[in-house]
Amino acid sequence: MEMSFGERFARTWAAGLAGLGLFTLMALVAAPGGLFPLLAVAQVLALSAYFRRRALHDAAHRRRALEDERDRALLALGDRAFRLAASTWMVGMALALAIAPSRELLLAPPLRVPGLLLLGVIVAQLAGHGAVAVAYRRDRA
Repeated sequence: MEMSFGERFARTWAAGLAGLGLFTLMALVAAPGGLFPLLAVAQVLALSAYFRRRALHDAAHRRRALEDERDRALLALGDRAFRLAASTWMVGMALALAIAPSRELLLAPPLRVPGLLLLGVIVAQLAGHGAVAVAYRRDRA
């Protein structure tokens, strides 16, 4: 059975976000490399909504059924996973910045906190797309 647009997009974007997360972890968190990697990651995240619209537009030209109520329900599940992961990450960041020893560790390199904030968005998006991909897999089985 052929994968639906939503499942294909969720799997592809989850894999891409995993790679982007590893890059962010290495280039911005472990050894902050400067402004260029930060701007590159921020640009990819800013374009993520465009990527989905573009993929949806391309699929529409192939005249396939794109999304129905089931797809919208699965996307809502992904949205909930995104919000939960983003909220948890931000609370963790707030707690880490509130405790003096971890605050000193986080604030030592100049771009570590912005890198961690972007990494939090990446992790939240990965959680959302991963939840959608798993939900499609369960729904198909």
